[in-house]
Amino acid sequence: MFWWTDAGIEKRSEGRTHNISEMGAFVLAHNCPPSGIKIGFQVFLPVLPGFEPKARVEAVGQVLRVEQSGEHEGLDGFAISTRHTLLRFGNDSYELEKSCKKKSQVS
Repeated sequence: MFWWTDAGIEKRSEGRTHNISEMGAFVLAHNCPPSGIKIGFQVFLPVLPGFEPKARVEAVGQVLRVEQSGEHEGLDGFAISTRHTLLRFGNDSYELEKSCKKKSQVS
């Protein structure tokens, strides 16, 4: 799920992640937000064996580019650069942005 505000109107849509990382994502969708706009999104992760709670990624970012459909079942796509990312398990959350900074400082 993703949402954005365009000309004061909140818009929502759904898509399918093609790629995702702590730095951003590429989403395939029928309805894409415009390039350059601020966006919020949630990605629901599959339930992993041995884990009870459902996990999801919540993030805020900016649309970097929008691509017209090609070989992906007629879906357009857009790239997001994330600014703030959380990983949630049930009601617990973990900031991915901070852990990424720590890793890069150690290297």
